[in-house]
Amino acid sequence: MDISVVTGKSPRSSGQGRQQHQDEDVDMDSGALGNHVQIDTYPSYEENGRLYHGFRRGMYMYPCDENEQDRLDLFHRVLCVARKEILHSPNIKIPPSIMRNPTSIHDQGPRILDLGCGTGIWAIDIAKKYPHAYVLGIDLAPMQPTNRPPNCEFQSPRDFESPWLLGENSWDFIHLQMGCGSVSNWPNLYSKVFAHLKPGTGYFEQVEIDFEPFTVNGMPNEHLSEWYQQLKAATDKAMRPIAFNRSMKHTLKEAGFVDVRQHVEGLPLNEWPEDPSDKLVGKWYNLAFSESALTLLQGPLTRISGMSLDRIQDLADQAITQAYDKNVQAWNHLQVYTARKPR
Repeated sequence: MDISVVTGKSPRSSGQGRQQHQDEDVDMDSGALGNHVQIDTYPSYEENGRLYHGFRRGMYMYPCDENEQDRLDLFHRVLCVARKEILHSPNIKIPPSIMRNPTSIHDQGPRILDLGCGTGIWAIDIAKKYPHAYVLGIDLAPMQPTNRPPNCEFQSPRDFESPWLLGENSWDFIHLQMGCGSVSNWPNLYSKVFAHLKPGTGYFEQVEIDFEPFTVNGMPNEHLSEWYQQLKAATDKAMRPIAFNRSMKHTLKEAGFVDVRQHVEGLPLNEWPEDPSDKLVGKWYNLAFSESALTLLQGPLTRISGMSLDRIQDLADQAITQAYDKNVQAWNHLQVYTARKPR
């Protein structure tokens, strides 16, 4: 689908265009953060007409092809529109440069880490916003562009659930966007994030979409609910639940974080709201959901639930049809958490 035809604006407009990542200097081993991995060792593979990355094969259940990269960029645009074009919560302050050495990105400037960076679009945008900062994005799939700001670097394939070799107590800001469905052990991940943030000033932000559908006045949404319940059941069984972690605030506090804050926004599934800004969010989110309904189901439901492709297609089609119905007035929740590491 040509996204610009539907919306009048490409979701890539807030970041650089992509090129397939080609880094022939990548040469080291196992995926621990900070180590290099030979990309050719883990070739991508095709399954049910979609391309999946070979690193940690089967662990991440979603594709890595061009259509998926467009979908991820589209979701970035949805989040930007829903959050009024901010790239991080206002309470997170990026410090000014201290003794900046212009010949090195590994110096005393602010350090920003993007976990599961996908196409790298957020990392590129944040690097442009803070040109004095060093920005590092990591992901399982090598699909980040080579054309990027000089203060932005990507390391992929990397598994952020593997050990980290990135320097404890050294990061000003660690960011995770749409991590649900990729994480098997949240307490363990939060412990790593906590250890690597600077004491007293280091912030973590997590941005998630809660796909559980809600409707105004309890209007029927059986097809959206069936879509969500099937996806939830399969990813729960795979031990990488896509369902929003409702104990996140408690888990962050258990990891040692303080100043844990939650902000919730509604994401209408079409243009049913009367408010113009909400209507715009609904326009973008309807497109994003429509592009995602089948993609999110296909891997989990074929691999884990043993469901036929025809049945999966029906589930997706019915959910999309209901998402388009302005009489249903359905929405999801955008959940944003921030947390600070104490001294």
